[in-house]
Amino acid sequence: MIYTYDILLNWTKDYKLKEFYEWNLEDDLEHIKKIPIIRISEFMLKDLLTSKIKVDKNFLSKIKSKTESYFHNEIDTIDYAAIVTTPKKALALELDEEGNVTYKSSLLLDEEEEVLEIGEELVVMDIAYEVLKKNTKTSYLTRKEEEERKFLDREIKKIKINKEESKLNYLYKEFFTNEVNDFSTKLKIIEQEVSKDYNSFHHKLYNLLKLSTIKKK
Repeated sequence: MIYTYDILLNWTKDYKLKEFYEWNLEDDLEHIKKIPIIRISEFMLKDLLTSKIKVDKNFLSKIKSKTESYFHNEIDTIDYAAIVTTPKKALALELDEEGNVTYKSSLLLDEEEEVLEIGEELVVMDIAYEVLKKNTKTSYLTRKEEEERKFLDREIKKIKINKEESKLNYLYKEFFTNEVNDFSTKLKIIEQEVSKDYNSFHHKLYNLLKLSTIKKK
């Protein structure tokens, strides 16, 4: 078994991975002491990136207890984990005892480059697996953009529920010149803009609403 050593992983349950440039200190970061590297097919990697996957238990036996991490100055063993790689992309996986992929992580840039180099020398392992669920919602937004969209949805909903007319008037005047007096009409116009594909409007509106929440505190 071939390993890579002393790397940092950012585990997520989401379909969409957090790329290294989107990592935060508040994320589920784990310092890995060693973890096996497995080369897989491009087809399998695509499924891992876009779907919920369950691998055959024969694969689990090959990687059982071979990953170690640092935990409070001690070494902790992870039951089932590995880095799978193709010549173009590497992905860390943690699995449960049934073979379900429970967590995924991208790698830091320099650490991924090292894994890709190692992977080029490996033979593709034929791993039996099944696709449990396809992800039909593909998002091309960055993590920050997705967070801003969710924040806007929450704040607009609050304005609607609480009938915050003064806040709505302020936001409306910042973006629109046509005169509208009705609360519902103004709200509908802003909701329609928020529902469009992410653009500069979303970021500007996010900054305004964020500023208003800070002032309240």
